[in-house]
Amino acid sequence: MLAAWMGNRFYRTFRVAESDPAPFDFLLTQRERSVGVDVGLLWDEDPRPPGADALEEMLSADVETDEGIAPGSYAVWVPPKGRVPTEEPEVSNLRLILARAMRTLAPGDRREARIPVTVKLAKLQTEGAYVSVVGGLSPVWLAMSEGIPGSFHLDARPIHRLPEETAEVDILVSRVRDFAMALEPGELTDIPLHDHWVVSRLPDGAPEGVTVIVAPPDIDPADGTNVRRRFRQEVQRAVDGKRAGERDLAVLAVVGAFAHIGEELVTASLRGMNPALYTALDLIVVIADGQMRQVLQPRSLPWEPVR
Repeated sequence: MLAAWMGNRFYRTFRVAESDPAPFDFLLTQRERSVGVDVGLLWDEDPRPPGADALEEMLSADVETDEGIAPGSYAVWVPPKGRVPTEEPEVSNLRLILARAMRTLAPGDRREARIPVTVKLAKLQTEGAYVSVVGGLSPVWLAMSEGIPGSFHLDARPIHRLPEETAEVDILVSRVRDFAMALEPGELTDIPLHDHWVVSRLPDGAPEGVTVIVAPPDIDPADGTNVRRRFRQEVQRAVDGKRAGERDLAVLAVVGAFAHIGEELVTASLRGMNPALYTALDLIVVIADGQMRQVLQPRSLPWEPVR
């Protein structure tokens, strides 16, 4: 992803080198130039959440055998606090949904997969026009409450990521409002909705198979303190690598547990840091939700003429 993004950004062709990258995690090459890359997670990699390895193996097998899925490299971006199931039939159902979403994807494309979930709605009283919400629908509680008869509580914790399209969000809100209209005080009902995960096909040249990117369920993407702490650690590691092995460019790519790239906290964390801590680095990007965002741009590029 980084090599393709840099190619589009700088109008050059970058390739992953097979040579020993030490002291970096990876090396990219651009003609005679080399780019040292460090990749860090904003969470502890070990132990990996249960079910992730098994899901990777099953979906990778689907890539090899499913005629509808083109051979290539794919990624499943589990939203923050999302869990990969470990019991049947949930495992097989998720496998079928994700495999279906990977079909017809072109290199570099991404798509939302709709995962069936059930939320619970309770009507508390007839007075008021208010829906208190916990979980993934909490950002749209106001739209849900407009003109609704009575006071309600919605447990939407099974939803971890809202769809990107406003129209899709409106459908979720309308479904909850329709069920609310039929409730009497003291009644509780289940509402079938969808969580929205992202699958992406990586650019050509990446190793074939499927990678499941998932953070531990207890990681809070809105915990700025944890993000700043982990980001500082990765910056320091990348700076140490740059000093130990000189390259034409030094790049740090951090992977965050954010439902949408627009919700990333890495940019704000960088602004709060002393520039002296990261001045040795040329480029910093954050990767989340199958997308990439630049948070530190190079002051100069090795292929540009010296002025």
